[in-house]
Amino acid sequence: MNQPAAPSSCPAPELVRDRRKRPAWRQRLVDAERGMTLGLRSDSTFFVHFFAIAVVVAGGTVLGLSLVEWVLIVLAITLVLAAEMFKQVLNAVLRSVGHHFAREAAQSLRIATAAVFVTIGGALLAVTLVFANAVRRMVE
Repeated sequence: MNQPAAPSSCPAPELVRDRRKRPAWRQRLVDAERGMTLGLRSDSTFFVHFFAIAVVVAGGTVLGLSLVEWVLIVLAITLVLAAEMFKQVLNAVLRSVGHHFAREAAQSLRIATAAVFVTIGGALLAVTLVFANAVRRMVE
């Protein structure tokens, strides 16, 4: 007799096997690392983000930013990367079920893209203000 197929919501057998070998806290770290790797490899826009991050870090080092200014820059960078990853999650979910909701899926992706751009705009404004303040301090 044929056995019924496993529901799609069940994790892959290798994931279940991995989870039994590790404590829960350690498995979360492994899942986070694997998710980060998948997120960074799946979208070429991360190359642009990391290039911009390198430019900002170099500029901040040259300007001699204070601890509070570095914290603001790190938060801005983190928000942009998180927004981009959430957009990727939405994109992956809609690819798997979106064929049933074509119009709604397209609208959701547009909203997610707009959210990423709003986050990038806010981060750009924050970095610009921090750098402008550092340059002003250097001139005085």
